[in-house]
Amino acid sequence: MIRLRFTAPLFYEEYNMKLTNRLSMVADAVGQCENFVDIGTDHAYLPAYLLLNGKVQRALACDLREQPLQNAQKTVEAYGLQNKIKLRLSNGLQSVHPEEADVVAIAGMGGILISEMIENTPWLKNSQKRLVLQPMTHEEDVRKALLANGFQILSEHTAAEGKRLYLCITAQFCGNAQTPEPYVYYSGLLLQGQSETDKLYLEKIKTRLSKRAEALKEFEPQTAKELFEILEGMEHASQENI
Repeated sequence: MIRLRFTAPLFYEEYNMKLTNRLSMVADAVGQCENFVDIGTDHAYLPAYLLLNGKVQRALACDLREQPLQNAQKTVEAYGLQNKIKLRLSNGLQSVHPEEADVVAIAGMGGILISEMIENTPWLKNSQKRLVLQPMTHEEDVRKALLANGFQILSEHTAAEGKRLYLCITAQFCGNAQTPEPYVYYSGLLLQGQSETDKLYLEKIKTRLSKRAEALKEFEPQTAKELFEILEGMEHASQENI
Protein backbone atom coordinates (compact mmCIF):
# COMPACT_ATOMS: atom_id res chain seq x y z
CA MET A 1 0.00 0.00 0.00
CA ILE A 2 1.38 3.39 -1.03
CA ARG A 3 0.23 6.26 1.14
CA LEU A 4 -0.08 9.61 -0.59
CA ARG A 5 -0.73 13.09 0.76
CA PHE A 6 -2.50 15.78 -1.24
CA THR A 7 -2.88 19.36 -0.05
CA ALA A 8 -5.60 21.60 -1.49
CA PRO A 9 -5.99 25.28 -0.61
CA LEU A 10 -8.87 24.77 1.84
CA PHE A 11 -8.33 21.31 3.22
CA TYR A 12 -5.85 18.61 4.01
CA GLU A 13 -6.68 14.95 3.66
CA GLU A 14 -4.75 11.69 3.55
CA TYR A 15 -5.32 9.37 0.62
CA ASN A 16 -4.38 5.81 -0.07
CA MET A 17 -3.61 4.60 -3.57
CA LYS A 18 -2.48 1.20 -4.71
CA LEU A 19 -0.02 0.95 -7.56
CA THR A 20 0.96 -2.42 -8.90
CA ASN A 21 4.65 -3.26 -9.14
CA ARG A 22 4.38 -2.76 -12.90
CA LEU A 23 2.95 0.75 -12.60
CA SER A 24 5.36 1.63 -9.78
CA MET A 25 8.22 0.75 -12.12
CA VAL A 26 6.76 2.99 -14.83
CA ALA A 27 6.17 5.84 -12.35
CA ASP A 28 9.79 5.68 -11.20
CA ALA A 29 10.95 5.83 -14.82
CA VAL A 30 8.85 8.93 -15.53
CA GLY A 31 10.72 10.94 -12.92
CA GLN A 32 9.82 14.64 -12.93
CA CYS A 33 8.46 16.87 -15.68
CA GLU A 34 5.93 19.62 -16.35
CA ASN A 35 3.76 17.96 -19.01
CA PHE A 36 3.07 14.24 -18.77
CA VAL A 37 1.09 12.16 -21.27
CA ASP A 38 -0.27 8.72 -20.42
CA ILE A 39 -1.32 6.67 -23.45
CA GLY A 40 -3.72 3.83 -22.66
CA THR A 41 -4.47 5.38 -19.28
CA ASP A 42 -7.37 3.10 -18.23
CA HIS A 43 -8.15 4.29 -14.67
CA ALA A 44 -5.61 7.15 -14.77
CA TYR A 45 -3.86 5.76 -11.70
CA LEU A 46 -0.41 6.59 -13.10
CA PRO A 47 -0.96 10.32 -13.76
CA ALA A 48 -2.88 10.69 -10.49
CA TYR A 49 -0.03 9.12 -8.52
CA LEU A 50 2.56 11.33 -10.22
CA LEU A 51 0.57 14.49 -9.60
CA LEU A 52 -0.17 13.67 -5.97
CA ASN A 53 3.53 13.06 -5.40
CA GLY A 54 4.56 16.31 -7.06
CA LYS A 55 6.43 14.55 -9.86
CA VAL A 56 4.54 16.22 -12.73
CA GLN A 57 2.76 19.57 -13.01
CA ARG A 58 -0.05 18.57 -15.36
CA ALA A 59 -1.11 15.43 -17.22
CA LEU A 60 -3.01 14.33 -20.29
CA ALA A 61 -4.63 10.91 -19.94
CA CYS A 62 -5.59 9.27 -23.24
CA ASP A 63 -7.40 6.12 -24.20
CA LEU A 64 -8.89 4.63 -27.33
CA ARG A 65 -12.27 3.83 -25.76
CA GLU A 66 -14.88 5.72 -23.77
CA GLN A 67 -15.19 3.23 -20.90
CA PRO A 68 -11.59 3.57 -19.67
CA LEU A 69 -11.97 7.36 -19.76
CA GLN A 70 -15.11 7.07 -17.65
CA ASN A 71 -13.06 5.04 -15.16
CA ALA A 72 -10.35 7.70 -15.33
CA GLN A 73 -12.89 10.43 -14.63
CA LYS A 74 -13.81 8.72 -11.35
CA THR A 75 -10.14 8.72 -10.30
CA VAL A 76 -9.74 12.38 -11.25
CA GLU A 77 -12.77 13.38 -9.20
CA ALA A 78 -11.84 11.17 -6.23
CA TYR A 79 -8.49 12.94 -5.85
CA GLY A 80 -9.63 16.45 -6.77
CA LEU A 81 -7.43 16.62 -9.85
CA GLN A 82 -9.92 18.14 -12.30
CA ASN A 83 -7.63 21.12 -12.93
CA LYS A 84 -4.53 18.94 -13.34
CA ILE A 85 -5.56 16.00 -15.54
CA LYS A 86 -7.17 16.33 -18.98
CA LEU A 87 -8.93 13.27 -20.37
CA ARG A 88 -8.95 12.71 -24.11
CA LEU A 89 -10.19 10.07 -26.54
CA SER A 90 -7.18 9.27 -28.74
CA ASN A 91 -5.97 6.47 -30.95
CA GLY A 92 -2.46 6.27 -29.58
CA LEU A 93 -0.76 9.66 -29.98
CA GLN A 94 -2.91 10.85 -32.86
CA SER A 95 -4.84 13.43 -30.81
CA VAL A 96 -1.87 14.60 -28.72
CA HIS A 97 -0.16 17.90 -29.56
CA PRO A 98 3.65 18.15 -29.25
CA GLU A 99 3.53 21.04 -26.78
CA GLU A 100 1.45 18.91 -24.40
CA ALA A 101 4.18 16.32 -23.88
CA ASP A 102 7.53 16.41 -22.12
CA VAL A 103 7.37 12.76 -21.06
CA VAL A 104 5.17 10.21 -22.81
CA ALA A 105 4.33 6.90 -21.17
CA ILE A 106 2.95 4.04 -23.25
CA ALA A 107 2.35 1.13 -20.91
CA GLY A 108 0.49 -2.16 -21.02
CA MET A 109 0.42 -2.50 -24.82
CA GLY A 110 1.98 -4.90 -27.27
CA GLY A 111 5.43 -4.09 -28.57
CA ILE A 112 4.37 -4.04 -32.20
CA LEU A 113 1.71 -1.41 -31.47
CA ILE A 114 4.19 0.68 -29.49
CA SER A 115 6.74 0.47 -32.30
CA GLU A 116 4.11 1.69 -34.78
CA MET A 117 3.43 4.72 -32.59
CA ILE A 118 7.15 5.53 -32.49
CA GLU A 119 7.45 5.26 -36.26
CA ASN A 120 4.24 7.19 -37.03
CA THR A 121 4.67 10.16 -34.65
CA PRO A 122 7.34 12.48 -36.09
CA TRP A 123 7.20 15.01 -33.25
CA LEU A 124 8.62 12.42 -30.85
CA LYS A 125 11.95 13.00 -32.59
CA ASN A 126 12.84 15.81 -30.23
CA SER A 127 15.68 15.57 -27.73
CA GLN A 128 13.62 17.57 -25.21
CA LYS A 129 11.07 14.77 -24.95
CA ARG A 130 11.40 11.41 -23.23
CA LEU A 131 9.64 8.11 -23.77
CA VAL A 132 8.73 5.61 -21.05
CA LEU A 133 7.65 2.36 -22.70
CA GLN A 134 6.31 -0.77 -21.05
CA PRO A 135 5.63 -3.41 -23.73
CA MET A 136 3.70 -6.52 -22.75
CA THR A 137 5.11 -8.47 -25.71
CA HIS A 138 7.68 -8.14 -28.52
CA GLU A 139 10.10 -5.86 -26.69
CA GLU A 140 12.57 -6.58 -29.50
CA ASP A 141 10.32 -4.67 -31.93
CA VAL A 142 10.28 -1.67 -29.58
CA ARG A 143 14.07 -1.57 -29.36
CA LYS A 144 14.38 -2.01 -33.13
CA ALA A 145 11.99 0.91 -33.79
CA LEU A 146 13.79 3.14 -31.30
CA LEU A 147 17.29 2.48 -32.58
CA ALA A 148 16.31 2.61 -36.26
CA ASN A 149 14.62 5.99 -35.76
CA GLY A 150 17.49 7.70 -33.96
CA PHE A 151 16.52 7.20 -30.33
CA GLN A 152 18.95 6.35 -27.55
CA ILE A 153 17.84 3.79 -24.98
CA LEU A 154 18.65 5.44 -21.64
CA SER A 155 17.69 2.69 -19.22
CA GLU A 156 15.79 -0.55 -18.80
CA HIS A 157 14.19 -1.87 -15.64
CA THR A 158 12.15 -4.92 -14.73
CA ALA A 159 9.57 -5.76 -12.09
CA ALA A 160 7.69 -8.85 -10.96
CA GLU A 161 4.07 -9.37 -10.01
CA GLY A 162 3.51 -12.90 -8.84
CA LYS A 163 4.87 -15.10 -11.62
CA ARG A 164 4.77 -12.38 -14.27
CA LEU A 165 7.74 -10.24 -15.26
CA TYR A 166 7.54 -6.79 -16.81
CA LEU A 167 10.00 -4.56 -18.65
CA CYS A 168 10.20 -0.76 -18.84
CA ILE A 169 12.35 1.06 -21.41
CA THR A 170 13.18 4.78 -21.29
CA ALA A 171 14.44 6.49 -24.44
CA GLN A 172 15.23 9.91 -25.90
CA PHE A 173 15.86 11.12 -29.44
CA CYS A 174 19.54 11.66 -30.25
CA GLY A 175 19.43 11.65 -34.07
CA ASN A 176 21.82 8.74 -34.55
CA ALA A 177 20.13 5.71 -36.08
CA GLN A 178 21.74 2.42 -35.08
CA THR A 179 21.80 -1.10 -36.47
CA PRO A 180 23.39 -3.20 -33.71
CA GLU A 181 24.03 -6.92 -33.62
CA PRO A 182 20.67 -8.74 -33.80
CA TYR A 183 20.89 -10.06 -30.24
CA VAL A 184 20.80 -6.48 -28.89
CA TYR A 185 17.15 -6.16 -29.91
CA TYR A 186 16.37 -9.03 -27.53
CA SER A 187 18.70 -8.28 -24.64
CA GLY A 188 18.85 -4.49 -24.68
CA LEU A 189 20.53 -3.08 -21.60
CA LEU A 190 19.45 -5.99 -19.42
CA LEU A 191 22.81 -7.67 -19.93
CA GLN A 192 24.24 -5.01 -17.62
CA GLY A 193 21.38 -5.36 -15.16
CA GLN A 194 22.14 -6.55 -11.65
CA SER A 195 18.69 -7.18 -10.22
CA GLU A 196 17.21 -10.63 -9.85
CA THR A 197 14.27 -9.69 -12.07
CA ASP A 198 16.66 -8.49 -14.81
CA LYS A 199 18.32 -11.90 -14.80
CA LEU A 200 14.99 -13.73 -14.75
CA TYR A 201 13.70 -11.62 -17.64
CA LEU A 202 16.77 -12.44 -19.72
CA GLU A 203 16.33 -16.14 -18.96
CA LYS A 204 12.71 -15.89 -20.06
CA ILE A 205 13.80 -14.38 -23.39
CA LYS A 206 16.46 -17.04 -23.92
CA THR A 207 14.00 -19.83 -23.18
CA ARG A 208 11.48 -18.40 -25.63
CA LEU A 209 14.08 -18.05 -28.37
CA SER A 210 15.48 -21.52 -27.75
CA LYS A 211 12.06 -23.18 -27.92
CA ARG A 212 11.20 -21.35 -31.12
CA ALA A 213 14.53 -22.22 -32.74
CA GLU A 214 14.12 -25.89 -31.87
CA ALA A 215 10.57 -25.91 -33.26
CA LEU A 216 11.71 -24.36 -36.56
CA LYS A 217 14.83 -26.44 -37.17
CA GLU A 218 13.14 -28.85 -39.56
CA PHE A 219 10.69 -26.56 -41.35
CA GLU A 220 12.48 -23.18 -41.38
CA PRO A 221 16.18 -23.98 -40.92
CA GLN A 222 17.38 -20.50 -41.88
CA THR A 223 15.16 -18.81 -39.29
CA ALA A 224 16.22 -21.38 -36.69
CA LYS A 225 19.88 -20.68 -37.52
CA GLU A 226 19.37 -16.95 -37.03
CA LEU A 227 17.70 -17.53 -33.66
CA PHE A 228 20.54 -19.78 -32.49
CA GLU A 229 23.01 -17.07 -33.55
CA ILE A 230 21.07 -14.52 -31.48
CA LEU A 231 21.30 -16.82 -28.48
CA GLU A 232 25.03 -17.24 -29.04
CA GLY A 233 25.46 -13.47 -29.27
CA MET A 234 23.63 -12.98 -25.98
CA GLU A 235 25.71 -15.66 -24.30
CA HIS A 236 28.97 -14.17 -25.56
CA ALA A 237 27.95 -10.66 -24.45
CA SER A 238 26.94 -12.04 -21.04
CA GLN A 239 30.40 -13.55 -20.57
CA GLU A 240 32.03 -10.23 -21.46
CA ASN A 241 29.95 -8.47 -18.78
CA ILE A 242 31.01 -10.84 -15.99
